[in-house]
Amino acid sequence: MTSTYHHGDLYRQALEQALALLHEEGAAAVTLRALARRLQVTAPALYRHFRNRDSLLAALAEYGFRELRRQLLAVRRDDALEQLTGIGQAYIAFAQARPNLYRLMFGGQLLPRGAHPDLDAAGLGAFAVLQQSIDDALAAGYLNGQPAGPLTAAAWSLVHGFAELTIDGHLPDEQQAPGLAALVTRLLLPGGPSSRHNNTP
Repeated sequence: MTSTYHHGDLYRQALEQALALLHEEGAAAVTLRALARRLQVTAPALYRHFRNRDSLLAALAEYGFRELRRQLLAVRRDDALEQLTGIGQAYIAFAQARPNLYRLMFGGQLLPRGAHPDLDAAGLGAFAVLQQSIDDALAAGYLNGQPAGPLTAAAWSLVHGFAELTIDGHLPDEQQAPGLAALVTRLLLPGGPSSRHNNTP
């Protein structure tokens, strides 16, 4: 059997092929045995990098959160409110582009928290981008000075719920336009800058 990977590069290529398998067939199809066949290596070779199937799935989910963070950080808008809206749109676009990866990241297969510390850290890193955008909007006088914690939870709930509905096919195609994604992210944004920014003492 001829291997398809270069010596010392198995971990990276295993992740690439596992992501492809996840995209094509879903999480249920991602096993170490299936991945070994795809890479044309023995299963024991993969066990040097992944203790078990959960370890492999955790590595995929960790990659997903790091990629989500990268895409959220790429959003650049001059206005804090527009930035927050752009963050929401980017979040939803990520889920729509990689539905099986998104389901793995949030599907509860890799609980409890703490079982995969690197995955937990990657998830918090992605969430921190949303937190920062809420903080920036508050500092700019938006969101009526509401507490940052509940606002962040509300924003995440809105975009996550919309993402789930679209990738599971519960919304008509015409409702999956970026315009509706923008509307969803604005539902928690009451008006413009607060009066403390509009009025002089």
